[in-house]
Amino acid sequence: MLLSCLGSWSSAAWLSPACVVMPACATELSSIIKTLVKTSTRFSMRGGGHMPIADAANINSTGVLISSSNLKTLQLSEDKETMSIGPGPRWGDVFEYMDGSNLTIVGGRLAPVGVPGLLLGGGISYYSYNLGLGASNGKIKAYEAVLANGTIVTVTADNEYSDLHWALAGGGNSFALITRFDLQTFYAPTPLVANAVYGDTNETRDAYIDALVNFANNGDQDTGAAVTPVARWGPNYTAPSYESTLFFNGTTAPTSGPFAEFYSGTTLKAINDSSTLQPTTLAQISKALRPAFAPGGAGYGFRQKFRVVPIKATTEAARIVHDNFFDSLAANGLANRAPGFFTGLAFNAVTPTMARQSAGMPQNVPQEPAFWVEQSVSWSDAANDAEIEEWLVSADAAMDEALQKINGTSQYLYLNDADAGQAVFESYGKESVDRLKEIREKYDPNKVYTELMPGGFKVDAVEDME
Repeated sequence: MLLSCLGSWSSAAWLSPACVVMPACATELSSIIKTLVKTSTRFSMRGGGHMPIADAANINSTGVLISSSNLKTLQLSEDKETMSIGPGPRWGDVFEYMDGSNLTIVGGRLAPVGVPGLLLGGGISYYSYNLGLGASNGKIKAYEAVLANGTIVTVTADNEYSDLHWALAGGGNSFALITRFDLQTFYAPTPLVANAVYGDTNETRDAYIDALVNFANNGDQDTGAAVTPVARWGPNYTAPSYESTLFFNGTTAPTSGPFAEFYSGTTLKAINDSSTLQPTTLAQISKALRPAFAPGGAGYGFRQKFRVVPIKATTEAARIVHDNFFDSLAANGLANRAPGFFTGLAFNAVTPTMARQSAGMPQNVPQEPAFWVEQSVSWSDAANDAEIEEWLVSADAAMDEALQKINGTSQYLYLNDADAGQAVFESYGKESVDRLKEIREKYDPNKVYTELMPGGFKVDAVEDME
């Protein structure tokens, strides 16, 4: 149990708190917060621990770690219109609980990811391309929240805490600790899922990028479609390899159009046997992924890092990001020097419908087709930390310079994929930042969730914006 409370996804975030407390309800968490405030004790709260920034969901020996492991509510309402979820379950637990109900929610894509971090950062889902981010437009009906003074409140979009409801939909952890999320459910048949692998030739690269750009701009015509694309690089690679997880919310997938290009295209051709869309529940996907992230699994115990690069959905911008990233990696030979090195470049598409459905949130999502490109890096030896950081920062600086020349950048930095030091809240714009600061001041005037709980991105860290 203790390992599950302490262990984050990235081993670089495995810290040693002075003690661990595991509340089982909002009342217990309220008592804990009151005690920590009274004694001026620093603390952190851990949901799934997936964010690889070291102190985002952990703390060192100067403080207390609040584990959400016992806050494990999973309850479908009697009318089946609301799914209540505590911060303790992972998305895999949620999908397994809902399996067979013909209902779903706009939740996470990967089983090991925690519930609170994903939703408080906005939340990309397989259903986002049609419905928007997980916290958008009332998809979270209510939050049960513990305020900084220990008060337990129910937060909705139309009660006295409506301003807090707005802030929690992407404003991060500066406002309250959440002990229950009440999510709107909707009918969904068993989706069609495939994992397509395309190879590593220059022709594949060009076709892959063209298909991604087409999907970001025109994927709305394939209602229910989602593409999770990753270009990968590892030891002894001479070129990136390309693959996509394909998801369709329906019983019959399109045979032509932007989505079909990923599994039956004329130029982008899959080379593996699992590229055919098959009925697959989210629970089945979760069960298949779980072993890799458990102790002893292939994805367990590595050091991890994310960075996010937001760009407009053009071929030129996508090529700049792709080529700068992989060319710099090939030139420095890092993949062959750093033990356990592996990296991926995920072009998370933002279609016009996804942007429109995510309007009105604190993020101020630009109303344009875009990619929120996630750079993810894994390695096993702390001795390579500085070198990997230097490579990423240098590569991204060159990338940004080239993107600026073509007006290829997009405004918004997706919080859940950002690295420490990236200007996440600045990307929300002055109006949103000012409003978030006002809400933080209203509900936490003593900055308990900013200074006593310092981990993660804090809106108060943003200097006055012009």
